[in-house]
Order: sequence, then C-alpha cells, then structure tokens
Amino acid sequence: MLWLIFHVGSERFAIRSDRVDKVLPTVELHRTALSPQGLAGAFSYRGAVTPVIDLAQWLLGSKTPLRLSSRVILVPLDAEPTGRKFGLLAERVVELRSLDPGAASGSDATTWSGTLALGPVIADEQGLLQMLDIDKLITEARRHALLPTSVEPVA
Repeated sequence: MLWLIFHVGSERFAIRSDRVDKVLPTVELHRTALSPQGLAGAFSYRGAVTPVIDLAQWLLGSKTPLRLSSRVILVPLDAEPTGRKFGLLAERVVELRSLDPGAASGSDATTWSGTLALGPVIADEQGLLQMLDIDKLITEARRHALLPTSVEPVA
C-alpha cells in the first residue's frame, strides 16, 4: 500500500494515499479572528469553502513553517461522495512510498491510547513513523470545531 510521508515539526507522519484526493502547494488562506487553534484558515476549492487544519499548530502548538516543501494535503471530508474536502497543512510533503500493509497493524507497531487522531507508530530504516488515522482525525477535528459537523453536497 502507498503512503504519503510528511513532517509535523521534527516528526515523520504517514497517511494512506487512497485517502488523499490531491496535494496542493500552499495557498493564501482566509482566517477570522475567532478561528479555533489549529485551523489555519480556509480557501475556495472548486467553488466550495475548504477548511485547512495546521497539523503543527493542532498537535504541537506552533504553526507550520511555510517552506517550498510545505503543502496542503486535500482529503475528502466524508466517506460519502459529497464532494466536500478539507486540507491538512504540513511540511516536507515530498515522499510517496510503499509500506507493508501489515506494518501498521502487525506486532512491530505500537499504539498509545488517547492519542489525538494518531494511529500506530512503526519503525523503518529512517526511524519512527507515526501513522495518521483520517477517520479519527475527522472526528476529533469536528469535536474541536475545526471542521463542519454537517456536510452539504457541493453543487
């Protein structure tokens, strides 16, 4: 299975590539004064207001630095084909690689209970790799008012 590898701070993360719609360069985001911490802002994607979560701000409390390798990872908001999406702002989004499908659920993986939207941690030749569980992330982001709770189909 292919995984998209990226960084949040100094840590490496991975998301299943079949959960990613597109990877976009950073875009200008609209942010209101009362936006919750972790919400980088929103932009118009194909005519729809698309929220963007700053993973570094949400997980570490500091904003993602905008570098040439910083990207917005566009993810469908729901399993239903509503057309609505949200973005994840991350840095060093530069690698797509194949990982053993059993690695994330095998005996070499470690999971800590209570971790925010995080799946298991696995070890590879470059060190530790934290898997990101998109379904948990959506649930947690909605609980923290980072994503809408109801989704209207995009016209």
